[in-house]
Amino acid sequence: MGKGQSAVTVVRGGTIWTGGARPNVIRGADLVIEDGRVAAIEAHYRGRADLEIDAGDCLLVPGLINAHVHPGNSPRSRGLAEDIDLPDDGAFYHLTLPVQLYARNVLSQDDVAAIMEWDLVAMLAGGATTIVAEQFGPWANWIKLIERIGFRCHYGYTYPNDLGAIGYVGKDGKIVSDAAVNVAAGLTENLGLHDRYHGAFEDRLRIHLSPHGPDTVPEDLLVETKRHCRERGIHAHLHLAQHMSERKVVSSRSKGRTSVEYLDHIGFLGPDVMATHVTYVERDDIAILARTKTNVVHASYRKAKEGIASPFWDFLAGGVNVAIATDSFSHDLIQDLKLAAMIGKIRGGRVGHPNAREVLTCATHGAAKALGRGDLGHLEPGARGDVTIINLTSPFNAPVLDPLRALVYYSGAADIRCTLVDGKLLYDRGRIVGSDVTAIRKQASEACHRLWQAASEGGAMPKETSYGGH
Repeated sequence: MGKGQSAVTVVRGGTIWTGGARPNVIRGADLVIEDGRVAAIEAHYRGRADLEIDAGDCLLVPGLINAHVHPGNSPRSRGLAEDIDLPDDGAFYHLTLPVQLYARNVLSQDDVAAIMEWDLVAMLAGGATTIVAEQFGPWANWIKLIERIGFRCHYGYTYPNDLGAIGYVGKDGKIVSDAAVNVAAGLTENLGLHDRYHGAFEDRLRIHLSPHGPDTVPEDLLVETKRHCRERGIHAHLHLAQHMSERKVVSSRSKGRTSVEYLDHIGFLGPDVMATHVTYVERDDIAILARTKTNVVHASYRKAKEGIASPFWDFLAGGVNVAIATDSFSHDLIQDLKLAAMIGKIRGGRVGHPNAREVLTCATHGAAKALGRGDLGHLEPGARGDVTIINLTSPFNAPVLDPLRALVYYSGAADIRCTLVDGKLLYDRGRIVGSDVTAIRKQASEACHRLWQAASEGGAMPKETSYGGH
């Protein structure tokens, strides 16, 4: 590449699903990315290429957007509570939080950094190019990973920032919370991160505000959050209607309103809001979300672990924009696409909807719309050069009649060949550019086993779970 020239990446010979509001399927074409943006889709591109990727027998889709994760939580939670009945009115995380909280006594900052990077490896190997992160705990390790590894991130510092403040299952089997925390300090920290990092790393990092939920954040701070969103032109992300305990708390302090009705009443909802889970809703709630143009984030695998079929299709049918996320317990984003479609069909009692195109649109164009990103979620000229490339030659997804159905119903994370952000390789056949995956796996695994052993000895494990060593 000559001095002053823009870098050119060419992905050759794949089947391209353009995504966006009016998606097309283009077979056997070359995708040309110049200076980080899609420049053209051509049958046989003959211009300069600084990086060439052979995508024959592959499907190219806009870079998948994982619209809600909590960095570092997943590795420490694996195996803790998958087969245990939930507490009354509770969620899966209420069972795992005592062990998460025990980490304060056991793990060093190097341990925490390794676990967080191992969690990131799963997110990237799962097909995501953009990660929407809601952070509990210190933020510096994650910011360093964004800079070093090269993924795109929309990031919020969750308030209250203490995991114990959002509730866990005590010894009597009931949901309890730690002592009150300074939620306002979390909002101040979140705003400071926006001032310092919004648009950093060639605009790969953007900062949003991240109040945890309507049950854990005082009303005055929710109103203050919304004011900052309007004045700064940024977004807010929160958990909404995610378990019955939340609904009861909100109802008791808002004259019987549902969580959605409450946020609408205080003027919080709108197109600048992403609400995650939104499981326990009424028909009128869906109409409110559609009217206010509030965006919903659906985590199909996460809610299925609670024995719940979330109202994913209800939202789509009701005109609500929906994104897809893995949340904190498995980061195979294709698995979440599959479950969104399958569980949506079961809940709706029909096979025709949601279909493969609809769920893939949610993970690309729908998520980009929710983030206010017209430059993401499609592969038309001018879009950012973020691409997920899926191999369609495995015993599970070949032969291919319909490439979108092959992706959603018959593929998995193992079929992700590579991903690009701004035309630069991010994930390539099991390798994360900039990360020593083998070393990180070893360090993270050793740290988690130390945590589980200590938590078991300290009585923090769910009573139905025992630690047997490794």
